[in-house]
Amino acid sequence: MLAACTWRLSQRAVKFSPPVRSQIPNPFSMAAAAAGAASPKRLRIYSSAAADGDSSNGTGSGKRVGTHNGSFHCDEALGCFLIRLTSQFAGADVVRTRDSQILDSLDAVLDVGGVYDPSRHRYDHHQKGFNEVFGYGFHTKLSSAGLVYKHFGKEIIAKELELNEDHEDVHRVYLAIYKSFVEALDAIDNGINQYDTDQPPKYVNNTHLSSRVGRFNPDWTDPDQSPEKENAAFQQAMMLAGSEFMESVRFHVKSWLPARSIVMECLLSRGNVDPSGEIMVLDRFCPWKLHLFELEQELKTDPLTKYVLYQDERSKTWRVQAVSVAPDRFESRKALPERWRGLRDDELSKETGIPGCVFIHMSGFIGGNKTYEGALEMARAAVQC
Repeated sequence: MLAACTWRLSQRAVKFSPPVRSQIPNPFSMAAAAAGAASPKRLRIYSSAAADGDSSNGTGSGKRVGTHNGSFHCDEALGCFLIRLTSQFAGADVVRTRDSQILDSLDAVLDVGGVYDPSRHRYDHHQKGFNEVFGYGFHTKLSSAGLVYKHFGKEIIAKELELNEDHEDVHRVYLAIYKSFVEALDAIDNGINQYDTDQPPKYVNNTHLSSRVGRFNPDWTDPDQSPEKENAAFQQAMMLAGSEFMESVRFHVKSWLPARSIVMECLLSRGNVDPSGEIMVLDRFCPWKLHLFELEQELKTDPLTKYVLYQDERSKTWRVQAVSVAPDRFESRKALPERWRGLRDDELSKETGIPGCVFIHMSGFIGGNKTYEGALEMARAAVQC
């Protein structure tokens, strides 16, 4: 595990030491410094010369990244974390101010300043006329986090995969992380509803990352409203957003990407399972649902897969799962037959005429059999219904 990054807090700035090696640091290693660990050596942001001099003693890279002070949100917390993962800005100071003269002197500026110009590393999204999106079929307006990820995400992913930035797996994970993690932060910060509807939500969700980051802002009842308290809170916000981002990256690298290869192979070989082409068998279980939808679309699969068979690792029995109509929907493309639903064991085997049946869920989305052969018979019978 990498050594903990040391954070230095000043009246209007947060300063960090550089990672000890070029690979992406584990953000959880920063937890030891989380309790507002201020260095006796304070960073002064009103004099760039003083700040540069402080950074040149080996505690920083000499680079300075700016964002606004005051109330903070998830996008600039994550944006500051992400940009410091890059080779160019590793170990950079984070300067929190709205002073335009100070901002103009910094190496990069996020979420403040009214300018989007990647050639000068200016990444604000609040200015009139800003409509930048991620591309690749995504249409959500970017926040400062999305802007940083758009320009530096491949470098970050490539470091974690230990591949060149132009490798196809880097590109796949780059898109997947935007879709599953960053886009929601962009949408929330820009006030974009998740659904096109005038109906009020059926419940309140205050547990998402943007909401949790927002709760780090000092409470109005807190007698300590000092810049030091605010900067310590911003430090915690960066740690939370950054650690969850890296957790997502590492899941995609370790689990999601290998699973895609398995699902691809099984999808291409489903014609060997059943002539209908509507039954897919996983030769080993892995997260398959999202991959299946994306690969079917990519390969223009016809007919679509109706059932997926896989072995339950704990019971060693086999599952027959109906594929849903969409990744975020409960309805199945073709649920298991209604007359089977809710039945178990011998009663189910008698109804189906297939030995070894274990159960069928009441909704018909999943069932089980003691053997692969029995599960395949169940899927074949369901296809014909």
